[in-house]
Amino acid sequence: MDFMVKRLERGDFYILCPDNEVSTAMDHDRIRWAAQDITENRPALSRWHPNWSEAFNNTQV
Repeated sequence: MDFMVKRLERGDFYILCPDNEVSTAMDHDRIRWAAQDITENRPALSRWHPNWSEAFNNTQV
């Protein structure tokens, strides 16, 4: 909750609360990739699709 409050006080509109499972960079990569599923006309959740998972794994920070 402290994380969220600090972000609100900072004026952030989007708040990605860490889950302690993956890094913030990994969260950003996943969000970016998912948005590009739409703009690149890839299958939804393509990072798990056999034709796209290798490409996703090669974009990791």
